[in-house]
Amino acid sequence: GVRAYLVDNEYSSNTVFEVTNAHGRTRLLKNSKQFVRIDGSGFSFRSAPSFMSILNEEASLRDARYEVDATIDHLLYHPNTAPFMATRLIQRFVTSNPTPDYVKTVATAFKTGKYDNFGSGKYGDLAATISAVLLEPDALSVVLDVDPFHGSIREPLLKTIAFMRSMELELITEKKVLEL
Repeated sequence: GVRAYLVDNEYSSNTVFEVTNAHGRTRLLKNSKQFVRIDGSGFSFRSAPSFMSILNEEASLRDARYEVDATIDHLLYHPNTAPFMATRLIQRFVTSNPTPDYVKTVATAFKTGKYDNFGSGKYGDLAATISAVLLEPDALSVVLDVDPFHGSIREPLLKTIAFMRSMELELITEKKVLEL
């Protein structure tokens, strides 16, 4: 829900909004925007909100923590974070080419914090997320082992090292690789 705290019973740049999102987090937002205008070009862009004070050093340290916390919260609760994390974890632990349903199941486990009997029910619970990655039928299916599109792709550096080893590459120590 949203609650507005008005000054003199009217909406203005001093209005503060209390917003509670779907995850139960409450944030206070001020009704203001700042724009940076580029002289002579007609271009402008909105500058990012800043909590930093330029006057008081002690307040600056406190405000720096607030700004870092706000940035981390913004990144963690962004709508793309759960699918991104799900895709990367699946690619690292199971297969390089996960199905959309597999990604959706793992992303849902990340968002809800529950997968079967695993997890605390809090957003971003890694116990539930990793359980979904490793215990989902797509990860355990024996039928997928014969699928040519299932499995992991070797990382480029490992691929290069394996090629060098197969060619029995020997380093010539007399030559300098880099001369400064």
